[in-house]
Amino acid sequence: MSNQSSGHGCLWPMWPHSSVPNHEYCGKSRHSGQSYCTEHYERSVRTSEEPKSVFVPRRLAA
Repeated sequence: MSNQSSGHGCLWPMWPHSSVPNHEYCGKSRHSGQSYCTEHYERSVRTSEEPKSVFVPRRLAA
């Protein structure tokens, strides 16, 4: 379920990570006090046991 105009719904982006954003969001009901639905909220929280990776931004064309 995706929703172009997310309004009060889940703000989890539905486009592939490496793609140009198309601004489609999950749109399901948000988890209490959060920006995401319960499913995406659980995916967004990292535990201390998870391996951490260094963020390397992609280069933008000049």
